[in-house]
Amino acid sequence: MASHRAPAAGLSALGLALALTACAPFGGQAGTGDVGYETVIAAVLLAESGAGGRAFEVEIDDGTAQVHVAAGDRTVEVDIDLTGPSVTDRRDAGEVEAEDREALTRASTTLADGIRVAASAHAGDGSVAEVGLGSGAQPSWTVEFTDGGEVAVAVTDGSIER
Repeated sequence: MASHRAPAAGLSALGLALALTACAPFGGQAGTGDVGYETVIAAVLLAESGAGGRAFEVEIDDGTAQVHVAAGDRTVEVDIDLTGPSVTDRRDAGEVEAEDREALTRASTTLADGIRVAASAHAGDGSVAEVGLGSGAQPSWTVEFTDGGEVAVAVTDGSIER
């Protein structure tokens, strides 16, 4: 009589592999190269941690996020491979501009929180193209989405600005 152990073990391994694959977190990247907001937030947090400061701008191009971090009075540009995410390069980019420094001083809402708020207010799929710090009388995080949408979030209180 043939043993049923070998097929059962094979099916158990297959079931475990399927279960683990199904539970794996979605990286937020679609086949078109769009980058979901969760992935961008992870890149921002990684860049801030590595540079020891606060992020104030993100540019996304070909699966890489270039995150600008204010570390003291210096701007540090951190390149993040979004498939990891992992740091691929880090360099000093000069002094933080006075407008950006002033806006960051007033900011109680982080760039990561600004992205999160903008994504929840945006009607599209949440794929982020770029995030910038708008300075002036009412500084805001301006989040541009790949579908052309844009949401501004006040740095002082996290409210949506239209």
